[in-house]
Amino acid sequence: MRTVIATMAGVDEFGYQVAVEVFKRGLDLAQRKACVCDGQKSNWTVWEKHLKESGFIPILDFLHLLTYLYAAAQATGGTEAARWERYQRWLTWAWQGARDKLLVALNAAAASVGEAPDDAPETDPRRVVDKTRTYVTNNAEKMDYPRYRKLGLPISSAPVESVIKQFNKRVKGTEKFWCESALEAVLQVRAAQLSEDGRTDRLWSMPRPTRLAPPTKRLAA
Repeated sequence: MRTVIATMAGVDEFGYQVAVEVFKRGLDLAQRKACVCDGQKSNWTVWEKHLKESGFIPILDFLHLLTYLYAAAQATGGTEAARWERYQRWLTWAWQGARDKLLVALNAAAASVGEAPDDAPETDPRRVVDKTRTYVTNNAEKMDYPRYRKLGLPISSAPVESVIKQFNKRVKGTEKFWCESALEAVLQVRAAQLSEDGRTDRLWSMPRPTRLAPPTKRLAA
């Protein structure tokens, strides 16, 4: 059963909302449970503070890792066939949990392309390879994919990404402008609609003001 939360608040407050949702649903009591995220540091701060103690296994989203490996394999150079073979080899090692092999290969790739100067753009091949190497180094402990598959745990945050798109279709667009308080309210309604636990009915049964209040805060883009 899917339940959804959303807010305009910062990641610290959102972390507490995640914790509340976890305990409301009793997810902390599950024998097998995971927190699947991309490599963004704030995501793992939420896991560290609110989910780690309950036994949630941290898993790096495999599809995000895939895109990093592909970019680095292309940036390292060589013929088209060589770049594709390199990508397949690195991806296979990642899938097999051979993190040491993958890191050795990325270090070798970084050495082969050299160090990027300070003024190099993000698209510079040297920056692309170094960024991938850093990404894998920082998240290696969350890349034990054979173990996760054996436990029957997810390795992709695709279900979350698809829900985010459903939020974006509702609140984002060149023709849409919001008061911040109104946008927060819309996010709560949208989250309730996307949840599967009947919270939409509970939300609409709550008492509501009989008239609209004029906006008092600045518009949010």
